[in-house]
Amino acid sequence: MKIIFGVISRKEYIIFILLSVIIASCDRIDFLSGTHVATVNGAKIYLDEYQLKLNQKMKLLPKDITADDHRYISRLEDEVLDQMITDKIMQLRAKELKISVEASELDDRISEIRKDYGEDFVNLLAQQNIRYEQWREEIKKELLIQKLVAVDVNSRITVSDDEAEDYYNENRDKYRQGAQVRVAQIVVRDAEAAKEILARLNSGENFATLAARHSISPEASRGGDLGYLTRDEMPEPLDSVIFKLPLNKISSVVQSPYGFHVFKILDIQQAKTKSFAEAKDEIIAEIRARKEEAAFANWLNSLKFSAVIKKENTVLRKKVNRQK
Repeated sequence: MKIIFGVISRKEYIIFILLSVIIASCDRIDFLSGTHVATVNGAKIYLDEYQLKLNQKMKLLPKDITADDHRYISRLEDEVLDQMITDKIMQLRAKELKISVEASELDDRISEIRKDYGEDFVNLLAQQNIRYEQWREEIKKELLIQKLVAVDVNSRITVSDDEAEDYYNENRDKYRQGAQVRVAQIVVRDAEAAKEILARLNSGENFATLAARHSISPEASRGGDLGYLTRDEMPEPLDSVIFKLPLNKISSVVQSPYGFHVFKILDIQQAKTKSFAEAKDEIIAEIRARKEEAAFANWLNSLKFSAVIKKENTVLRKKVNRQK
């Protein structure tokens, strides 16, 4: 199992969680029957809970895979149960360490997610027939695992300056930076307007002022400043024009699918290799990420090895209802 926190965007995160609870949100969950499919250190994983998770996965299968594809479905059933066992192991570890998620923490995370959506958030839940309470509970579980990993794994990871410098010396080519130019542009919709702006620039009018007043591109409010670009970031013919311009020079009118452009070069940075000081934070983050991933795998394997896991194979064979 591989968990990398903070890599996916908030929008991707919410979609992942929504998909994981679509089926569960439409049904009433009742685990009071006592029938279970596995135990982890005595804690039960109930048949109803397992059935809901399995149904979720079945609903997402390609249409050409049916419930009669026994080999594939059996593998899926095993994967679902193994994942639930893994989740239970981590939940029990969090309980052992007295790690929990406060209501305020959960509220803060949900507010953070909702910022990306506004009213669309409510619509998204409604369209998928998802109960807010169930979605909120899934977010809480994710937060709990994040806190557990931060405390029980990541807090023990260190990266020394010497270690980072050794890595830098062994991988200098990774930190070679291509030539960059800082460029500003004015974009208008028609050629005549572009020619008029170019004439005004050549007569001495301020580039940033004209960009703010006339450019239709998003950076117009910054005087047309696109920041630093490396080769191939802009489509042709724009890229070639930009990298042939001298410092402080203004281009001729250049047409693209987006409109008619006039460029000005504000700064030129020659190709160079970043110094260790410049690359240090990036290197430490890279080494830390690799160490955390390896430490997580070892930590989880250790928890699994010491856990007492019992699968109720008789219940699994007789009770599981494969739905699609």
